[in-house]
Amino acid sequence: MTADRTVGDDALRQPLELSVPTATLLPSARKARYGVAYLRNVCAQAGVGMNETPADEDVLAVDCSVEFAEAPVRVQVKCTSQFTIAGRSASWPLEEGWVRAWSHHLVPVYFVLVIVGSDISCWLDHHAKGTSHRAAAFWRRLPPAVGETRLDVPKTQRLTADTLDIWRRDLLASFSGGGAS
Repeated sequence: MTADRTVGDDALRQPLELSVPTATLLPSARKARYGVAYLRNVCAQAGVGMNETPADEDVLAVDCSVEFAEAPVRVQVKCTSQFTIAGRSASWPLEEGWVRAWSHHLVPVYFVLVIVGSDISCWLDHHAKGTSHRAAAFWRRLPPAVGETRLDVPKTQRLTADTLDIWRRDLLASFSGGGAS
């Protein structure tokens, strides 16, 4: 690998040999970071704040809180290349500890599944008119039904800025005992 180095005012460009790759994250960690960043982008588009759970404090089986004026909702995010964006649903394996943790939350908890391609270089498309995500995310409310070992995520529930309106209504209904499903 080589990189350009600017030297002095003459801006002479000399190749600089890099002895290690630029990337420091393994593919699984790259997916985890991309998934949370994708949700953060949707929140930014909707004008809603998001607070990420520090990695060493992830004891509630949530990756972040989406911050509404009234209270936050919590979100578990997974990112994968094992599914395609097309289709009716995707199924994710559940861990018993997650289900146990989710059952203690008093505010709504959501599961977001971000689907990317297997070629990491294609996740973002940098073109003349801007930069586009080449991914999609889908969601469902938690917790799952008792006894479920896999979580079905319907692809009719695409994560968009409008989704946050649904989540907020869900949150407000949970305070009055009505909660949407």
